[in-house]
Amino acid sequence: MSLLEIKYVPRPPTLGQGSNLDSMILPEAEEVPHLRELDFCVNADFVHIENKYGTFICEPHLTFAKQVFPSNPGDPPPGGTYRQNGGEEEYEDPYVGDRSMDEHYGGSTIMAYDPLFNWDSERAAVIGHRLPIRPITSPSVGTRFSVRILGLNVQAGLVEPVCGTMCLYHAERREKASEDFHFQFLPPQWDGESTSPDTRAIFSVDKESAALCLLVQLEKAASEESVNGIKPAVYTRKDPPTLTEKEAARLSEWAQVMPFREPFAWITIPLFDSSVTGGVGGFGAAGGGSSGVGSSGSLGGVGGVLGVEGGGGTPGSGTSPVVDSNGMRVPAYELGGPPVQIDIPSLNRAKECYTDDQLLDPKKKSQKPVRVSMHFEVERLPGPAGGGAGGAGGSVTPQSLNSSGRGVNRARSQDSMSSDLDDVAMVPRSLSVSRFLSGFQAIDFTDMVRAEPFTRLVHLLFVYPQQVALPKKLNLFVRTELRMDDLDIQRPSVEAIFPKERNGPMLRTASTQVVQGTRPALFHDEVKIQLPAAVAPSHHLLFTFFHIDLSLRSDRPKPVAVGYAVMPLAAALQAFKGEVNLPISKDLQPRYLQESTKSRLTYWEEGRPIFRVRTRLFSSLLPLSDRLRDFFHQFDRHMLEAPLPREDLLEAINALKTVDVVVLMQFLYPLLNMLLCMIGNGVETLQVAAFRAMINVVSRVQLELAPQSSAPMERSRFLVHFVDFIFDDLGRNQPPVYPGLSNVWRSLARSKSRGFRVGPVYAEALQMAWFVLELVVKSMDLELAQVPQGDEIARLRLEDEVFLCIRQLFECLLAEVHEKADSDPPLAKSLSSSISFFCYDLISVVDPPQVFELVGLFLSQFVGVCPPMQHMFKLHFLRIVCDHDLYIETPGRGPTEKNYLTTVLLKDLFVSLDHEDPSQRSLAARMLAFQVAKHEYDARYQQPELKLYIAQLYMPIVNMILDEVETFNTLGVIQRRQILVVMLTVVRNLDSDTLLKSWKQSDVRTRLFFTLLQQALVLFQHNPQLMAAGSKPRPPSGSKSGPSKAASPDALLAVEPPPIPMFSDRVSLATNDLLDEMARGDAKAMLEREQIIRKVTGGAVSGAKGSVSLRDVLARSRMSPKDAMALLRQNLPPSASTKLLLWESSVAAWCSLQVLEILEKFSDMAADGLVATDYACMDCLTGPLSVMLALPQPMSFWEPFVPAFAEMLRLHGKAMLDGPPSAAATAAAAAAAEAGGDVGGSGGGSSAVGRGGDMLLKDLFGSLLRQMAVRPEFIRKRALLCLLLLLRNALLHMRDVERLRVILTVALSEVLSHMRLLHSPSPSPGPTSRSSSVSSSAGGGVSGAAAGDLVESVEVEKLRLSLEELGTEDKWFQLLDECGLPSICLEIVVEDEGEEEEEEEEEEDEEEEKRERDRWTWANVEETQDMLLTVVDAASQHEQLMEGLKTSNDKYAIVESYYILAQAYGHVPDLYIMWMLHLCDAHQEMNQWAEAAQCAVSVAGIVIRGLQIASQELVWDEEHLEVLWSICPLARHQWRARAFSSQSEFGASSLTVEGAVKHLQMASNFFYKAELFHFCAEMLALLLPLFRVRHDYKQLTKTHNKIASIYENVEQQETSPIPFKDACYYRVGFYGERFRYIDGREFIYREPRDVRLGDIMEKLKALYDARSPDEEPLQIIQDSRQVDPSALKPNLVYMQITAVEPVVGIGEDRWLGRPLEPPIAGTPTFSCFFFDTPFTPNGKQQGKMEDQWKRRTLLYTQSTLPSLISRQPVVRSEVREYSPIQCAVEIIESRSFALEAEMASQLGDSGAAGAAGGPAGKKDPAAVVAAAMAAGSGPLQLPRLQTLQRLLQGSVALQVNSGVLGVCMAFYQANPQGANPRAKEPEKLQPSELEMLTAAIVRFVVVCKRAVVVHGRAVTEVDRDFQEQLEQSLEDLEKEISAFIPGLRKRASAY
Repeated sequence: MSLLEIKYVPRPPTLGQGSNLDSMILPEAEEVPHLRELDFCVNADFVHIENKYGTFICEPHLTFAKQVFPSNPGDPPPGGTYRQNGGEEEYEDPYVGDRSMDEHYGGSTIMAYDPLFNWDSERAAVIGHRLPIRPITSPSVGTRFSVRILGLNVQAGLVEPVCGTMCLYHAERREKASEDFHFQFLPPQWDGESTSPDTRAIFSVDKESAALCLLVQLEKAASEESVNGIKPAVYTRKDPPTLTEKEAARLSEWAQVMPFREPFAWITIPLFDSSVTGGVGGFGAAGGGSSGVGSSGSLGGVGGVLGVEGGGGTPGSGTSPVVDSNGMRVPAYELGGPPVQIDIPSLNRAKECYTDDQLLDPKKKSQKPVRVSMHFEVERLPGPAGGGAGGAGGSVTPQSLNSSGRGVNRARSQDSMSSDLDDVAMVPRSLSVSRFLSGFQAIDFTDMVRAEPFTRLVHLLFVYPQQVALPKKLNLFVRTELRMDDLDIQRPSVEAIFPKERNGPMLRTASTQVVQGTRPALFHDEVKIQLPAAVAPSHHLLFTFFHIDLSLRSDRPKPVAVGYAVMPLAAALQAFKGEVNLPISKDLQPRYLQESTKSRLTYWEEGRPIFRVRTRLFSSLLPLSDRLRDFFHQFDRHMLEAPLPREDLLEAINALKTVDVVVLMQFLYPLLNMLLCMIGNGVETLQVAAFRAMINVVSRVQLELAPQSSAPMERSRFLVHFVDFIFDDLGRNQPPVYPGLSNVWRSLARSKSRGFRVGPVYAEALQMAWFVLELVVKSMDLELAQVPQGDEIARLRLEDEVFLCIRQLFECLLAEVHEKADSDPPLAKSLSSSISFFCYDLISVVDPPQVFELVGLFLSQFVGVCPPMQHMFKLHFLRIVCDHDLYIETPGRGPTEKNYLTTVLLKDLFVSLDHEDPSQRSLAARMLAFQVAKHEYDARYQQPELKLYIAQLYMPIVNMILDEVETFNTLGVIQRRQILVVMLTVVRNLDSDTLLKSWKQSDVRTRLFFTLLQQALVLFQHNPQLMAAGSKPRPPSGSKSGPSKAASPDALLAVEPPPIPMFSDRVSLATNDLLDEMARGDAKAMLEREQIIRKVTGGAVSGAKGSVSLRDVLARSRMSPKDAMALLRQNLPPSASTKLLLWESSVAAWCSLQVLEILEKFSDMAADGLVATDYACMDCLTGPLSVMLALPQPMSFWEPFVPAFAEMLRLHGKAMLDGPPSAAATAAAAAAAEAGGDVGGSGGGSSAVGRGGDMLLKDLFGSLLRQMAVRPEFIRKRALLCLLLLLRNALLHMRDVERLRVILTVALSEVLSHMRLLHSPSPSPGPTSRSSSVSSSAGGGVSGAAAGDLVESVEVEKLRLSLEELGTEDKWFQLLDECGLPSICLEIVVEDEGEEEEEEEEEEDEEEEKRERDRWTWANVEETQDMLLTVVDAASQHEQLMEGLKTSNDKYAIVESYYILAQAYGHVPDLYIMWMLHLCDAHQEMNQWAEAAQCAVSVAGIVIRGLQIASQELVWDEEHLEVLWSICPLARHQWRARAFSSQSEFGASSLTVEGAVKHLQMASNFFYKAELFHFCAEMLALLLPLFRVRHDYKQLTKTHNKIASIYENVEQQETSPIPFKDACYYRVGFYGERFRYIDGREFIYREPRDVRLGDIMEKLKALYDARSPDEEPLQIIQDSRQVDPSALKPNLVYMQITAVEPVVGIGEDRWLGRPLEPPIAGTPTFSCFFFDTPFTPNGKQQGKMEDQWKRRTLLYTQSTLPSLISRQPVVRSEVREYSPIQCAVEIIESRSFALEAEMASQLGDSGAAGAAGGPAGKKDPAAVVAAAMAAGSGPLQLPRLQTLQRLLQGSVALQVNSGVLGVCMAFYQANPQGANPRAKEPEKLQPSELEMLTAAIVRFVVVCKRAVVVHGRAVTEVDRDFQEQLEQSLEDLEKEISAFIPGLRKRASAY
């Protein structure tokens, strides 16, 4: 059999009322060869080559099941519904995945990547791509429409026949544009006769113009008023409106006897003038409904109002396009339009002869129109008229989309025209062909001037008698007839005139209307005459003029001939149209054509030409060019007479170059056949001349198309029609033409290559190379068709001489391609395309070795990486050749080669991927994807063995990429996707043996292979955020920095974003192009798209319609790719958007499933030992697994993934955890080896090996945790099961459980940082929120109302639920059954690790062995679960606090939010340090330097602790840490050694010595700013040991100098007369619902020492008074009494602020029962604070001293201040009441203590207390003073004498109402009787109380005496007077007190 089958297709019937010339042509065809060629080109069957343009039968489409991806639980489900079942969320999925994939998990990835695989559109991208056309069966016109006459209504009554004509009239040219259509309306009372059946005429026009109108002329029986007594005005009168019975009877009787007609009325109806009619027949501007226009404004005038019903439009006139069901816009001219009905209420009266000027001039119209109304229906007919409109049949359109959205190319060979030819006019199948063809087909006169080949044989002449100017008035009409000679006047004329009625018999004569009594007489009739095939000189037209006397009252008036006129046909056939003036003779004699006879005739008006007649020739037999007629004549002579060429024949051939191109186009096909006949069957001279003429003709034809074509290389459809359907050298009984054609062209090309002058014909031959080469191939195929065919494909083995000729021609053309590539690129492209398709065609015809020789010859000219232009030629050549139907079946060129074309294709494509030109790389990648997609869709290659064979053919490209992966990495995203989808498709179809062989070749290539799989997962990931409008990834919670994000796979694999905005670059470009077209064609989105374009372009695009591409506008705009993509997606119709989402999700799902399938194969092979696994420790599995789980995966993926993942862990769990050493660990080991030892030990007993496993665990845990927080439940449960399986594997194979928990915490931290933790509560009922539990555990709470309105997000609830289920043992075994896993997967089993490991375990102690065996226990899992839940709670609390900042700038909430997270991540050093540093920054912004220093101290302590555990530095010991813990007690953590074991990877990477130094210096600086100099010195002191070990003397010097300066500040601080106070403390209480979580709570605020009570009130009020306009302001409770919340107004918020003092002092608080421990010297930290509230029994706050009570409140905080945060919650409070006597005792004792403490301090500093032993700060002040007094009476040096003077002056000075004397006056009787003091009111005081008061007073006096003595020893002579004053005051005070306390001196001496 032959691949290219010759098929003869019958021609369709001819449209229109033409003529059947067979009877006239066939008898002469044998004698006239050119007529035979004319008949052959028009009537012979089409000779068509099946499969010339290739065939493609698409495989039945896959069903794309909707993929359900994980989504945020708050979002609507992607498919299906959710329901609540007993509190558990379940998912009902209505879609069932496509499981009919044989042994594969999913479908072919390339089918989802290119779901609309469009073979036609891909091939159209080839340079010079040739498109098939439909056969041209009729002229191609612009618009075809029909006019139907629905009715005629005469107001006076239709009593006589009314006839008429209708035609197109061109107002500007003042001529008819079509032939007349005749119709007739008869009175209903005429029995036996009926109205004309033809009421519908079909017209066509090339171009719609406002000058075109419809001319309607009516006529009735010719009559005269004097005869029938009826005036013609009866049809124009208004009253009476109808005829009387008598008038009607007279008119009816007259009409029955009168055969002649006269003009009655006329009207012109504008068709395309939208300004007049508002749109008629769908041709004008869009408009529906009715519109009317007055007659004054209409073209030709409509006598009344023109009513238009319906609507429509035309392209270019603002008409809305028609949109099909798939959203594709279809032009109106392809689908037609709805019928439009036109009502003509009246017509213009033909009162007298009217001319063309009167037709166009409204002023010449009659004032009284004829009251005749007509009704028309105008309808646009579908499709361009005729099948010659060209266009590619079989291209995929939206109509070919099936329900699944795939393009259908089924059985679209694109050249199988037999089915199309059944539809005569190539109209859509949905329309009725009979309805389309019914009606009169009016001839369009523009066909004769249209530059198109004739499609039918016509030979017509239209005659129009115009005017007769006889000297007298007559009732004239003209009769026309065609005569063959003038011999016999009585002989009947030829039946060559067409009748007025359709399908009637031909007539001999035709008569015009009767023109009554006018001079001159004007006529408006048309006579259509059939001309003979060969016109002789004797053929002529005879016009006879008759006068009819209408005044005679006879039954039938008899006409009388009054003249004759003669016009020879030869004169009428000289031009397309003409006008002739003829004389009229009064008589006629035989042989009247001869001059001798003419002289004997008598003429009117002395023989002047008084008769004007117009003619219009319409013929496809007779060319209007004399040169072409001469060529036809010479061709006839050559074929009939002489076989050798004549000079006149060569001259005629050469003269063809001067023939007008329009005439050439009309006779193109017979002319080409004649020239090819001479080329194939002529001598060399004739062949060369004919070849040159043929090239000239086709070049001019091609140039005629060029201005109309948008593509410069587009082939002329007329030439294509000739090659594909007309050319048939064997059908005309001639030898094949290809040898002669090839030889002539080869000779011409070789002459050019040798330097001979060949003229312009050679350049034209290069331009038209495609035409000649296709003729050569068709001639070969026609010859091959004559060879008997067998079962195998038959090929033509060319003779050596012929093949040598073709080969040399091929070489010459290749040389021209190289030469023209730089000088004339368009010509080079055209020529390269022509020879490419030549090779493509030869594959089907010629023997393969001969074709391969030409292919190799082409590729040898373009070796390697060529310049861009030439390289593009090579790629397009391969693209064309390898698209052949026999591409797969093509053999190899050698014995070991499977397929020659595949070998050269893959080799050159891979070379192209490394080309410097990006366009070449893109083209190569797209070609590769197209080839594989074509095979995958091809129904011929669906058998498994064929798929395997194709995969093996393309496997070398995978190996090439693995060998040169750098080339692949330089490609863009789209190109990488195309190559990866090819690789996945190839691997999918390979068998296991081939894969195993590939993986065994090289370890490096195997790793690269799996790296490419990771890239495929990333590049095809399903990420709706990148496609949704305005979607952005959520930033981490907190301030400007947060936890480090997990490195996304995109970042790891360096995948750059798409360079241009597209709908989606995850599917093929062809699919995107079709979506773009659908977006353009969406009528509903047109207005919105125009608004978008105006917005994007700023109004620069004016009048943007649907034809404007929004993608192009966005590409030129400055919008970001993400925003542009969102706009493009919004611009899609809903159906297209749904399909796009379906395809994107399918390609992501199928890619993941295929990668999973490959991983399973590799895992099984590795477990069986078939693949070496000693390299990279299973990174081939771990890498893709990490990326796979990091990306969103659908439900269809998780079903096979869980058992596959469990099996991989079972087989390779330990190897996967022993990942490759990290870079840091490797570098550290190398440095240690270089140094000759391990500095500080290995740390923690864990080697560097396994750190890669830590990173793997972190990635896998993070991905699974992320999946556990999503919906649906199907995915969440399986992700949780995978996490448990991974946790079990890690616990079994890792000795360090603490390290595992650190890894889990780090993974959870990264997940939470990218998760939405809070959201607004939904009004609909849903799962209960955990906002209450979160808020109750918050350390400080939040402020503002906004944070309270947010609840914990559903994602967090899902994650929390999953973590709570983690430790629930009972649920797991049921889930294992659902997933098809055995229960042993979770059993507590310790595997036997080999004899060597058992021996090592025996050497360990029993406790360690027991701990290792108990690693995998549910208790251990529950402990891990609790740790993770704590982290989740902390993250939620942190988010709650941070959300409060949106409504109020609560800096305290910022501080506490970081503090909460730092405490939660306390077991992970890196995270703890990170959040502590955030906390430190927040303190710095608030100028809280003491708290910032505490944070730095905490960080430094953690770093030092970690260094001690890791044994990296031994300069700091536990004593140094105790110093830090004493300063910051909150940072005292009991760190476990294992928590620092993974510092080389993550979790403790900040534990460095430099980090410790940095944070100690930070703490020192902050303490310095806080003026806490003692702490500052302690921080610097910790640096000294390190500097000493390092011998860093410079730093030692600087540090010692700083310490010295700090102690100078300490001295100044302590010697200052004003006591130093580091801070102020305030108790703040919050009351009110607006405070939410801190409602009813109290806090101790530590503020700088210069912040007073009023300042903090204003500060906190401004901070917490954020309210809405309808809320009440914040209320401040002024007093400090205990607040009763029930007494407060519920709708108000209150704040109570009280100044408090820290509890410091020595001694015992008698009334609290607890000792007040003295603080460490220089470390003022406090955890207890108090404030006093005075009161009296009578309810007043203040009273007399004897009535004044005091209430003391002690507040205990959660931690000491200063601390890590600036406020601490009050955890406990105690309230005690002090009686008046107790208050007095406290006043006196406080003064005594202050005076005694000051003396002790100064005496100790001066050295006077040395005898007391030790520093004074650590002994009783009284003992210090006593020791100083006993030391001697010499002078003393007191450092702060002024302070002592101030205290003495306030103590010993006499005071009446205050002080000690005031106390005595309030409680003692003056001058009591006896030796003991007496109470003033004994009934109110107990004796014990009075004794306590007396002892306090006595002690006060003793202390004052000692102070005066010390002061006296310390003063100089300058202060001696002051000393005397003090002594006198003391004596007076003692005297006054003695009046109340008898024996005071004695008591004082005894004390």
